[in-house]
Amino acid sequence: MKRVHPEISKMNDAHRGSLPSHFRHNFTVLLIDYIFFGVAYSLLNPNTVLPAFARTLTASEPLIGMVGTVMAAGWLLPQFLVGAVIGQKPRKKPYLLWAIYTGRPIYFLLAGVIWAGLTRYPGWMLAVFLAGVGLFNVLDGIAAVAWFDLMGATIPPTRRGRLVGAAQLIGGLSGIGIGALVGAILSSPTLPYPRNYAMLFGLAGLALTPSTIALTLLREPERDASATTPSLGLRRQLREVWGGWPDFRRLVFGRWLIGLFGLALPFYILHATEVVGLPEVVVGWFVSAQMVGGIVASIGLGWLSERWGPRAAIWAGATATLISPLLALLIHLTGSRWLAQTYPLVYFCYGITNNTWMMGMFNYLLEIAPEDRRPLFVGLYNTLGGVLVPVSFLGGVLLRLTSYPFLFAVTALGVAGGLWMSLRLRDTRG
Repeated sequence: MKRVHPEISKMNDAHRGSLPSHFRHNFTVLLIDYIFFGVAYSLLNPNTVLPAFARTLTASEPLIGMVGTVMAAGWLLPQFLVGAVIGQKPRKKPYLLWAIYTGRPIYFLLAGVIWAGLTRYPGWMLAVFLAGVGLFNVLDGIAAVAWFDLMGATIPPTRRGRLVGAAQLIGGLSGIGIGALVGAILSSPTLPYPRNYAMLFGLAGLALTPSTIALTLLREPERDASATTPSLGLRRQLREVWGGWPDFRRLVFGRWLIGLFGLALPFYILHATEVVGLPEVVVGWFVSAQMVGGIVASIGLGWLSERWGPRAAIWAGATATLISPLLALLIHLTGSRWLAQTYPLVYFCYGITNNTWMMGMFNYLLEIAPEDRRPLFVGLYNTLGGVLVPVSFLGGVLLRLTSYPFLFAVTALGVAGGLWMSLRLRDTRG
């Protein structure tokens, strides 16, 4: 018979009762937030649009890889400290609001300097661009710790799959059109460079406005201040979680290995346009393909997560992740023009991958984390994900030293190891 950690059992029993107070209201505002944040993400897709913009400022592959590195470092690294601090506070929403109201105007600032012509000085523009997206992600990472705790407190496990699935489905459907819009803006003769990119940054800032309003209206449940995390040292909190929760360790190791897909991620677009010979308009095609993959994931992974738990969603997502580098490798090695037309499937699979983090790994994390340790678990999990921060930069170095086939092969081996590790996770619904 499978054994389930007592904290998991206690959480599942608690959530089989009545729904939390203000459930419908909070479900709605979190849905709106999720959808419009996804719209902004699609407009400034960090795997297509942002590397393409960086390419206009530098020819260095490692510097282009720094886009993903800076974004990941900003989002991941501060979260353990943030989780350890706010986990001891009875209210989390004030930290969420401070972070989003401080960070989200950055996109408007970047739109302004691009429109004003700072791109005439590529070195300065690249520095401002990296600093801007880095700071945005630092503040969004702070907001994320509070956001996950609030979602865990307001949406029970049996409803999280449909919340995330519905948001990703709606966001994915809108993202298909947004992909076409991105392609049209980047190729429009009435919006020559750099105004086309300034327009995308400005639209992303506008898309975040409904998301910000929704989070402002979120109703945080009352909590017993005595039930918050005791004031422990950071080292002791780290030992407590890492040493006492083997499923947490397996989840982290799986994330590290699957996360090696980031080695190749910023370079698929360059490989497609500069090596395979696809036209520049594929930037829009790839955004749309990623959104279609997200739609498939929102339906399929949401159903898997609610029916069989988040483990099944992790397994399905890891399998899709593995397909991306294998397909790119096959296209390169065969040189087939027909097969090259299937390149959008690389981003289709990544769309599934991208939705797996929420449907699978974060859902699993929220299910194994005790309520009074939730911010600590989230913060530590994301900060440990900082091991992957240099992965895009290292991918650029690896590409410069070797070749695209070698880069894709190494990526595939890492992801395969992550799939194997995820198969060892215990069932949280047993």
